[in-house]
Amino acid sequence: MATWEWLAATDTLCWTSGQCEIYAKPACELSSSSAWYAIVHPQDSNRVRLAMANALHSGKGFRERFRVTGKNGTMLWILGYAHVTRSADQSSKLVGVNLDVTDFVEALTASETRFVATFEQAAVGIAHVGLDGTWLNVNRRCLEILGYSREELLRFTFSDLTHPDDLEADWTLVRELLAGKRPTYSMEKRYFTRDHRIIWANLTVSLVRKADGSPDYFISVIEDITPRKLIEKERDDLIAELEARVRERTAALEKLSLTDPLTGIANRRCFDQCLLSEWDRAVRTWQPLSMILIDVDFFKLLNDTDGHVAADDALKAIANCLQCVTHRSTDLAARYGGDEFVLILPNTDAEGAATIAVQVQGSIRLLNIANSGSGIANTITVSQGVATAFPANKGGWSSLLHDADLALYQAKEAGRDRIVIMKQHPPSRPAK
Repeated sequence: MATWEWLAATDTLCWTSGQCEIYAKPACELSSSSAWYAIVHPQDSNRVRLAMANALHSGKGFRERFRVTGKNGTMLWILGYAHVTRSADQSSKLVGVNLDVTDFVEALTASETRFVATFEQAAVGIAHVGLDGTWLNVNRRCLEILGYSREELLRFTFSDLTHPDDLEADWTLVRELLAGKRPTYSMEKRYFTRDHRIIWANLTVSLVRKADGSPDYFISVIEDITPRKLIEKERDDLIAELEARVRERTAALEKLSLTDPLTGIANRRCFDQCLLSEWDRAVRTWQPLSMILIDVDFFKLLNDTDGHVAADDALKAIANCLQCVTHRSTDLAARYGGDEFVLILPNTDAEGAATIAVQVQGSIRLLNIANSGSGIANTITVSQGVATAFPANKGGWSSLLHDADLALYQAKEAGRDRIVIMKQHPPSRPAK
């Protein structure tokens, strides 16, 4: 450290201590401002001159860092302080201190060099962003990710390049950062590049504060994750496609499990499910539920006489006929057993069920399928048992099936090719 006084009026520079240790010169060789400026680095000389002149003019002194020529011609960094005093004759003089801060400056320069190298050569994008969202400084990788030149990018804010669907979430996190609710935040978001492409980035943001604690600027780290997101999208699309195929296949298998393979109409399993569901629905709505059991007359003789193929064709034709008779989407035609079929008729009373049964009998006669083994006609005929219920309690569906089965038995016992309707009066609605 060297101390000095400079009398402006006489341009006299007096060194009180330390100049030899720093500059390796006696005080007599640095006795004027011109001698002093001679050892100041040319790039700093004018700035130091101006600082001294302003100090004298304002009376406030100065603080400057500059380079000088020191021992053995080496360049030294000096931190100079000075303040203005006045002599008894009111002449001004500067009283100052020069500190050799070369080691500090070299360490700081090396640190800054390392920082710049790290900043510029980082494998991820790094940006300094103002509190208003403007780009203050960006590294090489950030420019590569967004596709802009440095000059172009610094004219934008991050909002200008952010996908609208991600912007509000980003600003919400920024506000929480400014409010001190979180020290940092990360999010996946989309940016628009210079060539109007959409890229995905993993963004991590932290806030730099001033010495007084007030917000200064943001440090944003931007990692391009577009390739990963594309792979994830392909994966998700594939999963969605596979799930759709599974649903379709499951639906197909479910349909197969509920379909009679010979006739193509509902099977016994489907009938059981439908009867239970429609019974419970009728309990809730207090609507009648009817059932028709249908048995092909002398079917075994048809099978024995005309063969399995003819018998199977007859069953297919009857099943198709039953589907045509059941017009409503809620009606169900099902194969109940080998040569037995069943109709479930929701919201249908006994009179309506009898009408359907007559249509079934007439339609099957119109098929005119020969049955040489029949004991009552030359063509296929059917016997039908009709039952109707007004369900009042869940789980009572077996009574309807029992009544329909009993009616069918009576029809067969009475000579076949006929309809027997099991009479049933509607019960009173249960009290709520």
